[in-house]
Amino acid sequence: MPVFITFNIYLFYGLVFFSIGCAVVFRNFRFSQLKVASTLWALAAFGFTHAFHEWSELYVIIFSDHIAQQYQLLTQWLCLAKLLLSYIALMVFAWQILSITNKRVALVGHGVLVTIIVSYLWLLIPDLHDLAVNKTGFLEASQYTRVLIGFGSASLAGIGMAVYGNSLRQENHHYGLYFVISGVGLLIYGVLSGLVPTDYHHSVPVLRTLAGGLILVALFKALKVFDLEKEQATEAKLTRAIEADKYKAIGQLAMGVAHEINNPLASSTLALDLWERKNNDHNETDSNYLYRARLGIERASAISKELLSYARPASGKKSFVAISDVLGSAVQLLSHRIKHHQIEVNCSDDIILYAEKVKLEELFINLICNAIDASPDNQSIIVTAVQEKNKVTVRVEDTGCGMSEAELSKATELFYSTKPVGKGTGLGLAICEQITSLHNGEMHIVSSKDLGTCVELIFYREYY
Repeated sequence: MPVFITFNIYLFYGLVFFSIGCAVVFRNFRFSQLKVASTLWALAAFGFTHAFHEWSELYVIIFSDHIAQQYQLLTQWLCLAKLLLSYIALMVFAWQILSITNKRVALVGHGVLVTIIVSYLWLLIPDLHDLAVNKTGFLEASQYTRVLIGFGSASLAGIGMAVYGNSLRQENHHYGLYFVISGVGLLIYGVLSGLVPTDYHHSVPVLRTLAGGLILVALFKALKVFDLEKEQATEAKLTRAIEADKYKAIGQLAMGVAHEINNPLASSTLALDLWERKNNDHNETDSNYLYRARLGIERASAISKELLSYARPASGKKSFVAISDVLGSAVQLLSHRIKHHQIEVNCSDDIILYAEKVKLEELFINLICNAIDASPDNQSIIVTAVQEKNKVTVRVEDTGCGMSEAELSKATELFYSTKPVGKGTGLGLAICEQITSLHNGEMHIVSSKDLGTCVELIFYREYY
């Protein structure tokens, strides 16, 4: 084959894989919720190292006549080492992409990868000295590397990518198709690179380049989802800012209403006191009516005070607060919603946390509301708080509808909700996770379909 054609084939061959690396590196995965985001660094490493190998291979092909005889075998071994390095990066990617598929595929795939590694070492290591001193040994080692490591890694990576893409398609994500096509491209490239020798036909490097091009185009299309996620995250921030302004206005309105309610409540209490003073000889029935009236006024006053406390804008200042007080306030504010449910609070008065009280109230109100929405009438919702040496653990448990594994994996995503349209905003658990994080804590959710949900909040103690 003319040198000019060979040069261009290998130039584009390496360029395709270099572009695959660039396509991954220059994407912003910061806002991504996709599991595949954490695996793509290995694919980028494969792209860059494989491109470097192919370009160095081009140098050897063109300038083979200028390489001294004593260095030719060494040069071939160096090229093989670079090829092995690129395939190892692809093997790491295969391991990681299989890890995010279903458990059965991951278990089988990982087992096959381990078998490939053991087989490769078993074939190569015993004869490593003999292989290094003769050309036949190099050809044998090259064949082991391409068939076992190259074909095996590319095939398993392709299968993992295709399975993952198919799972996205089942969730009605259109970009899942491009992940499937990328997987098919990796499978094709694995066959051409691992099983078909380069010198079998002059078209082999061209076909490998085309397979790499298929991977590049499909991957480029698939990775656009990360740009879309970034846009959605920006829109979500804007929406949350708008919602925050709206809630702030509602809070100010609630404060005004609560203040206005306090005035007639105070007047009603004064009127009852005056009536009772003028009518000292009232009977038992009148006393019962007075007690019920005072109880209603006190209840309305307590709700008004809690509403004022909750609606007050967050100061950003923390203080030592009793968890029992915060939980009591949250339950009091939700008194209108818990008529058909039983809220069981297990919390001692000595559990203290350094926190912002208003934010904690918002956190517990959101979690209890979610538990109420998920539970049928007359069901119990259990809130338990436990204090240990260096942390405070709060659990909110219900026996309601629960969530499936797919729903649970997205539970804290912005605007994701399992509630009917118009019943939920999809912000609740995301806000809860944010508030927990701001208080040096972690939030863990355990849920099973039709068996209920347990939200565990772990706050690590801060001492000041």
